[in-house]
Amino acid sequence: MIVDVHVHVFPSLKETAGYSDVQSNYAVHQGKIRRLWARMKTNTLDERYIPDPNEDVGFRMDDYGKFHWTKHGKECWMQRFPAVLKNMEWTPEQMVAFMDEVGVDKGIIQSGYMEMNFERDYIAEVTGKWPDRFIGTVTLDYDVEKGSEHLKGEIEKLRRAAANPAVKGVYQVFPRGQAIESSDFDPLWRELSNLGLPHFFFVGFQPKDNYLYLLKQIETVLTKFPDLIGIIGHLGGNIRPLSNCDYTDGKELLPVLRLPNAYFEVGYVLAYENWALWKENYEYPYPLHTKLIKMLYDDVGCERLLWGSDMPNLYRTCTYRQCLDLVRLHFDFLGDDEKDLILGGNAARIFCLKS
Repeated sequence: MIVDVHVHVFPSLKETAGYSDVQSNYAVHQGKIRRLWARMKTNTLDERYIPDPNEDVGFRMDDYGKFHWTKHGKECWMQRFPAVLKNMEWTPEQMVAFMDEVGVDKGIIQSGYMEMNFERDYIAEVTGKWPDRFIGTVTLDYDVEKGSEHLKGEIEKLRRAAANPAVKGVYQVFPRGQAIESSDFDPLWRELSNLGLPHFFFVGFQPKDNYLYLLKQIETVLTKFPDLIGIIGHLGGNIRPLSNCDYTDGKELLPVLRLPNAYFEVGYVLAYENWALWKENYEYPYPLHTKLIKMLYDDVGCERLLWGSDMPNLYRTCTYRQCLDLVRLHFDFLGDDEKDLILGGNAARIFCLKS
């Protein structure tokens, strides 16, 4: 059984996506451009054209994956999603068709791109219609600054969502910058442990000091709660060129991944998508990706590695089959049984999946 632990489905992002109106939805996406800058292809790398979160720049989306805005008199764009999108949506039917084409049995839908309460209902509907193909995750607003009653309400939302047997994980349920290792978060980690729901951690896409601190926090949490399964997603999220001031070599991941309840998502080759930054290293089969995974494998083995594509975003770099073949054909340091574990066996075990 082949399991992709990182897929997306979503309605048209040109509409409300569960927010009060289209402009509120657009504001969320505009606010993420700075964080994504220089990772995705843009028509300029000059940072003075990055829109501030609430700046009036005429933000808009086209049908085929691009964000557009106007700043300092320049028409700017970012290829935020791949051009395979139509009307800025990726339907469950499309995702199933791509899974069928390459032989992927199940996809774990990671949360994102929608208002979180709307999204819980949307993912529940999708997993209800395709129970044999999709596994759902949920996200929450576990923001300790909002007080104990708010947090109790979020825990109750988690319990209701987990009553759906197709919901088997959570994705980044807390705002960044909070003390997730503090006692304020103990009810959350305890509840996830009791429910047996793995947590996908979104650690990268931020300055190095913040990234390293969050890894240390996660290490503390997973040590304190040994029954909590933590997954470091997006290849760690700090893949940067050697010349970048926030560069790390990947060894910072090892203290966390040496814990028996920590796992790591491989296959996120979108980290290498921008030719202007990566030159020859942006080309398939992504030698720097293989080098990183080999280093982790040599230290912690294959049992902690999970394959995830980030479909449909993957198509900004390579095809679905090529991403699958990174493991099947290009990880020549792995035996066949080890490849099977990474491509589905490990995921089946921690998400309790049946073939």
